[in-house]
Amino acid sequence: MNLGDSNLKHVNTSRPQLVHSSSKQSVTASDDYYSLTSEASSSDERNAVRQYETPPMHMRSADESRHALQSEAKQSEATIPTIRPVKHKDPADEDLEKATTSGEHKIRRKPTSSSSSQSETTIKRRPIDEVSPPTPGVDDTPYIQFAIDQLTRDEEVAGPRHEGLGSEASYPVDRIVPDQGLGYYDQRLRGQYPDPERRRQDSPPPESVLIPTEPTTETFRYPKLNFVPRPLRVASLAILILYCLLMIAGLLFCAIYPTNHSGLWTYDGVGTGRYFIFQYLPTLLASLIIIWVMVIQGAIYRVFPFVTLAHERVTMNSAVLRDSALFPTNYLLPNMAFFRYQEPLLGLCSITFWLALFSIPLQASLFQSRYYLPEGIWRWTAAQPIAWTLFVLYLLLAIALVLLLIRFATRRTGLKWDPVCLADILSLFHRANFLSDFQRSEVEGSPLQNFPAKHLRLGYWMTSNHTNEAFYGIGEENVPVRRYSLERGKMKAVTDLSKSDLERQRPEESSTFDTLERDIHIPDVRYRWLPWFLKDGFVVAWIIIALVLMIAFVVVSFVNNAVKTGFLPMLPAPTTPQGFSPADFLYSFVPALIGTILFLVWQPIDMYFRALQPFANLSRPHGCSADSSLLLDYTSRLPIEVTLTAAVDGHFKVAWVSFNSVLAITLPILAGGVFTAQFVVHLQSVRMAADMTGYYALVVFVIIYALSFLIIWPGRRRELPHDINTVGQLISFFYQSPLLSDDAFREPKSKIDLQTKLIGTPRGEKASPKYAFGVFTGQDGREHLGIDRLERPASRELSITTWMKR
Repeated sequence: MNLGDSNLKHVNTSRPQLVHSSSKQSVTASDDYYSLTSEASSSDERNAVRQYETPPMHMRSADESRHALQSEAKQSEATIPTIRPVKHKDPADEDLEKATTSGEHKIRRKPTSSSSSQSETTIKRRPIDEVSPPTPGVDDTPYIQFAIDQLTRDEEVAGPRHEGLGSEASYPVDRIVPDQGLGYYDQRLRGQYPDPERRRQDSPPPESVLIPTEPTTETFRYPKLNFVPRPLRVASLAILILYCLLMIAGLLFCAIYPTNHSGLWTYDGVGTGRYFIFQYLPTLLASLIIIWVMVIQGAIYRVFPFVTLAHERVTMNSAVLRDSALFPTNYLLPNMAFFRYQEPLLGLCSITFWLALFSIPLQASLFQSRYYLPEGIWRWTAAQPIAWTLFVLYLLLAIALVLLLIRFATRRTGLKWDPVCLADILSLFHRANFLSDFQRSEVEGSPLQNFPAKHLRLGYWMTSNHTNEAFYGIGEENVPVRRYSLERGKMKAVTDLSKSDLERQRPEESSTFDTLERDIHIPDVRYRWLPWFLKDGFVVAWIIIALVLMIAFVVVSFVNNAVKTGFLPMLPAPTTPQGFSPADFLYSFVPALIGTILFLVWQPIDMYFRALQPFANLSRPHGCSADSSLLLDYTSRLPIEVTLTAAVDGHFKVAWVSFNSVLAITLPILAGGVFTAQFVVHLQSVRMAADMTGYYALVVFVIIYALSFLIIWPGRRRELPHDINTVGQLISFFYQSPLLSDDAFREPKSKIDLQTKLIGTPRGEKASPKYAFGVFTGQDGREHLGIDRLERPASRELSITTWMKR
């Protein structure tokens, strides 16, 4: 017989034993079971072995136990021919049958015999010379294990001998010998004590969980996570702070000097060089600051969700994925959401930036002309109330910028590089262990409304099974990592729920998936969402309103030369000693304020056209390359830079919309400086006259602004199932995408590394991959709506279906 590594010379059927470990619960076969002495004589011995007991894994009734013993005896004869234990019937067996048929759960012990003359009643074995010869190459270890189990089966089947220990005992011995296809584990042990597979399910091995870590040394692969976007760096903010300080110095001069002197400069009429300096240049300088501030705001919006996830003190921060916008869409009101995430500094900066918008109309009404009696001449002077108001605004802005500089210079952001495109965000979630919470989010109108509150973290991680290797991304601490199994050729996520919260990770019902697969094929779901101001009804309304106002503006301006000849101011026109004229202030501040509002109204249109362009490219029937979709970063580029880049890439609608967002800043600049109070000699009255050169330019820019609404039709390809202005809304299109497992997103060392992998040709392929938005088969083996490669080399069919486009 081939015994393998076992060293078994004899099978002593009269004294079968298992070696006991230090555990207090053990399965053992005792000598007192196989004896013929009196029952009384064995009572002391039973008391001596109370600490050993066979656990009842599945308690059987007496009839079931008796039938099981009989069937097992028959099975043993058929399956184990070489070593077959034979048991002779003795009087004690009658007691056993009586006990089992009477319904008792405890089997009475047989007393131990000290006489060897009664050995014929014990279990006999066949002589060694009668054993069949060993079979070469066959491991007989399972058969030996079977024989040992047969010798000790009676105690195991009978259940606990002592009532006090039965409920607490457990079977501590693992089956280390494989079944080898005998099937006796399943047939014999089912219902008595757990088989290896059941025991592995009941007591699973420790899960591999995510553990936060920090590399001890900075390397190219593991740099410090303190990247700051260029608009928020020290140099950029320092230049803008210096700019504000120069504005403050100029305001101080303009506010103080005229009080001791006769104004600032001699007034030489309308449309001259001095007129441009005092009426247009201050507003132009203020507008440059506002554009700069808007770029800074865009950078703050872009990194704020990730800064929050990297902030150790912010707990239960998962709502930032749902609520925090990635780009500003409303400049008419300050953003108060920063206060909810324990960022009061950024909240105060947001309020200050909003107040700075009023600097444009205030600068437009700062300088006015005044008649000085001693000299008998008209001179330019500064309105004292407006000058000091601007002084306070720019001082607050400078302080806010200084605090912002300190905030990003001294605290880590958790970023390796600037997350400016879809690929950057996707690379942060390639090993996220909470993506199951995004189920059905791709088709919900308001996704992630029921997203569970949890503490997420952005930084370096390691797994409990691989503590010598770190990776970078977003995850949840001490939660099992995602595992995958291959089922029918498809990769499927596996989640062990034995140690997790069943309420949070309960398996989805089949009806949920059925509903999802039905919804993703409905065009009304696929083309459900656009920003409210870009929907068809609103676009038509904007066009009508813009055209009507444009026509009215032109008619009123040139009929009967109303603007050229001037009109009554309806308010006092003389300038006070403080340099303030009510008429000049009204016709400078209000037009400039209206122009500022028109400028701000166009900014959300511009930002959404930038953000939607990657999805418009992905919605093409034949897909697009990575540099036109996943790597497209229009939302982070400077205004003029976007125009030039989009024009080169052939995205002319984005180029024009972005160009018009800059061109619209001319409206408050021109509108605030074109009107001024003039004394008309032949009429002997004060009239509000216009600088006709500036007014003609204003009319041209108003017409361009109004006609630009005709081209903001977003088109079908820009319509999506839901908004895309938060991290969670973007990840809803990726959470089951096979892209998460692509080599390109597997721990890129730098932004250049990520770009190279996405643009280049993957190993084993002939061309660079293309990507598309549509229906794809996710990692769970089911259909989902989102972004994936158009086709993969392992499949002859398209990986994603874009048939819904119409």
